Order: sequence, then structure tokens, then C-alpha cells
Amino acid sequence: MILARLALRNVLRNRRRTGLTLLVVIAGFMALSLAGGFMAQTFDGLSQAAIRGGIGHIQLLHPSALEGDEGQSLEFSIPDGEALAARLRQDPAILDVLPRIQFMGLLSNGPKSVAFLGTGVDPGREPKFMAVLDSLKDGAKAKGGEGSRWLATEVGSREVILGVGLAKSLGAAVGSSLTLMSTNKEGGLNAVDVEVVGLQDVGLRELNDRLLTVSLDSAANLVDAGPARSRLSILLKRPGDTALELPRVQALAGKEVQALPWFELASFYKQVKLLYLAIFGFMGLVLFLVVLLATANTLLMSVMERVREFGTLRAMGLQAGQLTSLLQWEGALLGLSGSACGLVLTLLFRVAVNAMHLQMPSPPGTSHGYELNIHWVPMVYLGVFLGLQLTLQLSALFPGLKAAKLRIVEALRHV
Repeated sequence: MILARLALRNVLRNRRRTGLTLLVVIAGFMALSLAGGFMAQTFDGLSQAAIRGGIGHIQLLHPSALEGDEGQSLEFSIPDGEALAARLRQDPAILDVLPRIQFMGLLSNGPKSVAFLGTGVDPGREPKFMAVLDSLKDGAKAKGGEGSRWLATEVGSREVILGVGLAKSLGAAVGSSLTLMSTNKEGGLNAVDVEVVGLQDVGLRELNDRLLTVSLDSAANLVDAGPARSRLSILLKRPGDTALELPRVQALAGKEVQALPWFELASFYKQVKLLYLAIFGFMGLVLFLVVLLATANTLLMSVMERVREFGTLRAMGLQAGQLTSLLQWEGALLGLSGSACGLVLTLLFRVAVNAMHLQMPSPPGTSHGYELNIHWVPMVYLGVFLGLQLTLQLSALFPGLKAAKLRIVEALRHV
């Protein structure tokens, strides 16, 4: 503890130099912590968008469904998807299973036809677990006149919800009558007249230009699906157990289908995460070098100014290793105090920024922006603290070794 007290006095002795070093440490802590909070918001938003956008926590599909384009609708499908979904709903870890039929075709208003990517969903289950109502920009009024409704749950209804880009290309609006055309499993062409009951904006322009959603019953009749389903989206009661539940769900489903977690199917999420981690790693490296050089310079200057002091300490019996430890203590105190101040300022800045409700511009390829909300991420703060502390200990190592090599007689005569 004597070395710790000596280190504290030495840190407080030259307040200007110590203050400048602390500013570097504080700035590094804030930059990395705020970047980590922003990344956490981005990852959380992307994961929720993928899960609640239709993938679910785990998705079951035909093993060949991801290998290439289907020649016709339901070429690679789960033959008895409805029965499998009903069986999986009995599992205590599963919240619900949402069957889906994916198909392609043409949507026509008479003079003009546009290609679409269609999805047949359960109109009763879908709004309970997916963010379909959040993305609904215009729609038929719900009963009672409060807000817009989703697809009708009645069997035999012929309602459709279009992406805003697809509706614009056809000049369609809520209430418009269109013709839906697609191929069945044998390659035959089917057509049905539908009514537009809503316009949907999922945030991606490419999807908005092709997106079409109908009820599961309508899609099954159009493509002659029978009990076959393209995919089953599984919602878990405990989302954090997705990786743990995956092998068990695969065993329950059987070898005829493939179970994949949402983070393997959400390619956009994986790409953005890798990009952000690369940026965060580069920032960390730059700040590591800045803090390392700034702190090493401070401690080295401190050694050069205290040569006679170190000579006196050595003459009084302080060992060379203890002198190195003294400089390590000084680095540790700078790291602790800088990180503590950085943490306080980071939390205050986070609260202030979140209270301002700043709107971020729309990322490339998306149709709208989002609200900035820097997340509270204790593990990031701990990681930044440990990283800065290690950096400061390394920066104190060279000055400490230099001080330990001083000869006592020469140090006492140093001017």
C-alpha cells in the first residue's frame, strides 16, 4: 500500500500533465462505449426486424429450398406442413408455429402486369407475433373504426396486402380490384381476382416493389398446395434459447426438413454485424494506440523529471522491481480514474441523446430512418475498462523498466 500512496502523490503532483492524460482516457472510454451502445441498438433492431418480419426464431424448410430457384410454386416444400405445425405447437418450449406459403407470379390491373413475391400467412396468428400492423401504412378500417385491420380471417376471402412500391407501379390503392396469377405445383396457371385492403412498408425498397401478402387459404387455393407448406416459422417462449432449442426442434421435425435459426437466414443482419464489428475493431485499435502513446509519454516524462527522486528511493532500499511496480500503480490509477469519469460522462451523454429523440437518416437500400437510442450495455463498459486498463499497464511498462535500470550514484548526481 506504500507504493499505492506514493503513486497517488506522484499522479497529483503534476496536475496539468495528468489532466491531459485523463482527457485522452476519458475520450477513448466514451468513444468506444457510445459506439458499443449504438451497435447494440443496431443489432437489436435488425434481429427484431428479422424475427418479427416473418422468419421467427427457428424456421423449418425443405433441405433444397435454399439451393436454387424453384421451377414452380412449392417445388421444394414440406409435404404435410399443417400436421407438422400442429404437432410442434404441443411442445412446451414453443410459443406458436406460423405456416407460410411462398409463391411467385404476376399481378395485373388489366393493362399492366407486374411480377411479385407472394407470401400466404395465417391471418389470425400473424398479427399476434409479427410486426405486420407496424408496417401497415394504409389499410381498410378495423371494426369499430380504430386503426387499420389485417387480412380477414374468414375462409374464402380474397384480400391482398401490397408493398407500397408494388401498389405504386400498378396505380393501386385500398379498395382496388386486381388479378393474381401464379403457377401450381404441376406448372399449371391459376388466376383469382383479389381486393387490395392494405399497403405495407417493410423498410426495404426492393421488397416494397415486389411484396404481396394474402391469407394462407387464398394462397393454398391459388397454387393448389393442399397440406403442403413452404416454411414453418417457429416462435419460442424463451428467445434466448434459440441455439439450445435448435437440435431438439430438428429432432422433433424429422430428417425430411431442415431447421435453421433466424441469424443464419437473416443475411442482412450477418453482413451488417460483420461490418460494424470491423469498424468497432478498427476504432479500438486506433484509440489503443492513442492512449498507449499519450500515457507512455506522460509516464516517461515523469521518469525523466524524477531521476534524483528515484535514486534517493533506491538508496533508501527500494528494489528495482518495486520501482517498476510504482510506475505500474501510477498507470493503474490513471486508468481507474479516467474510466470512472468516462463512465459517468457516457451515461449522462446517453441519457441526454436518448431524450432528444434524434432521427437517423435511412440506411442505403431502406425507405425510412429510425430513432437513435443508445443502449445500456454493461458488458461493453466492462470490456472497454479492461482494455484501457491493459493499455495503461503496457504503457507504464517501458518507463518502469527504464527507471529500474538507473544507477543509484548517477541518479543522485542527476541535475
